[in-house]
Amino acid sequence: MNLLIDTLTENGKFSIKRVQTFSAFFSASVYAFLPLYDSTFEVKEFVFLGFLGAGGFSLFRTQKQNENINTIE
Repeated sequence: MNLLIDTLTENGKFSIKRVQTFSAFFSASVYAFLPLYDSTFEVKEFVFLGFLGAGGFSLFRTQKQNENINTIE
């Protein structure tokens, strides 16, 4: 549990970008594997790609912010 808290927090506070990235990738994984439990469930590609796109964009925003902070110093 400590690893999860360390991953999602920055300076002791939860970062919305990190939480969004984690939840988007977790949701995409759960959504992709739902047919294993319910054979009538149909996975839509655009929903799966939407989850991955949201996580990727959030990760890009986090990385871009970190690059801007490092170049200012």
